[in-house]
Amino acid sequence: MKSIIALCSLLAIAVSAGPIDARSYPQVTFALSNDQSGANAGATFSADGTDKHFSSLFAGTSVDASGQVVASSGQLTAFPQSVNCVLKNNWAYVTTLTAQNTYIDLDGNPSASIPVNVNDGTINCHA
Repeated sequence: MKSIIALCSLLAIAVSAGPIDARSYPQVTFALSNDQSGANAGATFSADGTDKHFSSLFAGTSVDASGQVVASSGQLTAFPQSVNCVLKNNWAYVTTLTAQNTYIDLDGNPSASIPVNVNDGTINCHA
């Protein structure tokens, strides 16, 4: 009988406990540009430490060329000062963007603007 009373008391405490507050994450805006065509688009998302796929973020934007995301550069345009974003393309590390390093030349050649297919690219930010 005592165990039933103890179990009921424990259950009452568990039921009356409030829900755990959902964590709020800062927002980041990342833009891709195709410097050859002049196309550019920005996407805003939560800096929650999960991979965001360029194919989803930029689908239907001006850098989406018939289902393929194509760009020559990328840049953080709105972000908290503590942001840290890792960019990958085809699962390979490309760069880390921070408040001090906000720009990436995706073709790797600063004297040319060669569009790169980044459809399999991801960005993962936390702050």
